[in-house]
Amino acid sequence: MLKNALIFAIAALTIAFAAPSLLVGLGGRAAPGAPSAAVVAPAPAALATVAAAEPAPTYRATSIAADAGGQYRARALIEGQGVDVMIDTGATVVALTSETAARLGVALDPSRPRWRMNTANGVALASPVTLRSVSLGAIYMNDVQAVVMPPGASSVNLLGASFLKRLVSVEQRDGTLVLRQ
Repeated sequence: MLKNALIFAIAALTIAFAAPSLLVGLGGRAAPGAPSAAVVAPAPAALATVAAAEPAPTYRATSIAADAGGQYRARALIEGQGVDVMIDTGATVVALTSETAARLGVALDPSRPRWRMNTANGVALASPVTLRSVSLGAIYMNDVQAVVMPPGASSVNLLGASFLKRLVSVEQRDGTLVLRQ
């Protein structure tokens, strides 16, 4: 029994170290800093068995073309209603203007402490909220952390990291932002 466990462990390590170099040989790229293994690869039949056991991942994706200023703007559904947003990878959270929050019926809790936010217009105290639903194209999320900016603090709704960090990937290429969930 110990012999079988040892053989299994050696085979698993061999596959783990050989996989990056095998992918490079198949036309893929190894991850930066991935170890280049000088280990003998397992037989192709063994690889086919492993590959067949794992279904290919499928992602919901949305692509957004940059506007003339290089910004990524889109129409999202927040709480089931259309909202114009700017995708901002530098924003910590989704940030709604006070006007948008009022239109959506987002309730502010005056007993919750406000968050100090550094904005392009200076420092503002924003009210934290949780949005029940946010969707952008094929991407849909529940319970998204957000803030409501005070009146006059912002004129743009931002789709920030509290939404973006929950995605599988955010990729910019050739003037297009590709979001995958």
